[in-house]
Amino acid sequence: MSDSTLSGADRRAFFRINDRLVMSVIPLSTEEAEQIGEAIIDATPETGQLTQQMTSIQKSFNHLVDQIGHTDRDVARALRMLDEKVSLLAQNVQLLHTPLNPESATEVNLSAGGIALMTESAFPARSAMEIRMQLLPGGLHIRAIAKVIACDQLMQSIQGRSFYLRMAFTHMSETDRNILVKHTLNRQAEELRNSKQI
Repeated sequence: MSDSTLSGADRRAFFRINDRLVMSVIPLSTEEAEQIGEAIIDATPETGQLTQQMTSIQKSFNHLVDQIGHTDRDVARALRMLDEKVSLLAQNVQLLHTPLNPESATEVNLSAGGIALMTESAFPARSAMEIRMQLLPGGLHIRAIAKVIACDQLMQSIQGRSFYLRMAFTHMSETDRNILVKHTLNRQAEELRNSKQI
């Protein structure tokens, strides 16, 4: 598939950044991966009702702001800034309940479509993994199921880790994927600003 046939969302899924995350990787059986994956995407009413409501509200809000932007860019920009402010407040509330420990952060290569990192152990290709991530510095949580693409042993180890694990996300809620896309785009913009200052 050529770049010209990819949608904007598809292209954003391939944007890759080097990042640091607080995360865990848990091997799963095929049955566990399907069960947990369906729960992540379909979100049961008890655990996912708020997420579903937030997703619906955010979609409606974005649509309205886009419409307003056609007639009044300043108002649309003010609304987006207000949305960012609310998001920051939500992140701070979340941090009160789940404080970060940046010292336990892991170096990763990340996109909305997958993740790669150094590990101490080897994992079979095509095996399923549960990924739990906490983005820095905001502390937002993301949960996903991923499939191992490859796990290669390198000549030199890094902090006792000698296997380079590459995974593709197979199950992730739309809300979490949008958060991840936004995070990677913000990181890219930050890197570009820093490179221009050098």
